[in-house]
Amino acid sequence: MVYATVEDYIAYFTERDAVSVSARQGSGEVVETRIAYHLKSASGRIDAYIGARYALPLATVPDCLRGYCCDIARYLLTGSERQVNEIIRLRYEDAIDWLKLVGTGKVGIGSDVDSGAVVDSAPPGVAFGRDGAAFGDQGGDIWSRRRTGGGAY
Repeated sequence: MVYATVEDYIAYFTERDAVSVSARQGSGEVVETRIAYHLKSASGRIDAYIGARYALPLATVPDCLRGYCCDIARYLLTGSERQVNEIIRLRYEDAIDWLKLVGTGKVGIGSDVDSGAVVDSAPPGVAFGRDGAAFGDQGGDIWSRRRTGGGAY
């Protein structure tokens, strides 16, 4: 799933910015295929962070993901004709930091703009001990001598 379109990118930044990160030297026109490629790449990175927490593909794209996808794509688009600047780098790092928080479950990805419903996360995984009970149900340390049969692993 791609979390933002070329049109989203242009609306989020500006057409001038889209030209500056995608156009070949001196052409002055947006190269939509180049932006679309990097939006897809940014979406893959987003999936890598949120995939363990949310069932993919998402039914709808929350606005926050659309914006962070544009920030990541903008960072990826720099480096050839346009060099990355401090603002672009900071926005990229903020997006990655936020995605890390989503991955750990400390923050959610928001709600569906149309319905207002909160986007559900995937059910958490459960680790089971030798006796078949979930570790969380047994109390104590999961690495105790009793649970590991005397070994450390």
